[in-house]
Amino acid sequence: MLLRMMNYQTYKENKVKVVIWSKNGCTYCEKAKALLKAKDIAFEERNINKGWTKEQLLAAVPNARTVPQIFFDEELVGGFDDLTKKLAV
Repeated sequence: MLLRMMNYQTYKENKVKVVIWSKNGCTYCEKAKALLKAKDIAFEERNINKGWTKEQLLAAVPNARTVPQIFFDEELVGGFDDLTKKLAV
């Protein structure tokens, strides 16, 4: 998976749209959201238990078997481990 490297200032200035697909009770979803908040990176959460469906998630990520599924500017980053790599944590 190709991961574009950007600096934190770009993320903080909201020049990148971040979307995180999540569900209730997901530990890695909570960790991903906490990491983004700690880095002052704004994101849109799409919770499949609150207003979004599994079908919508699968339309965005056809092979998704887990959450979170995280996108930066419509580019799939992947899950929590991929997010930590992208942010070089």
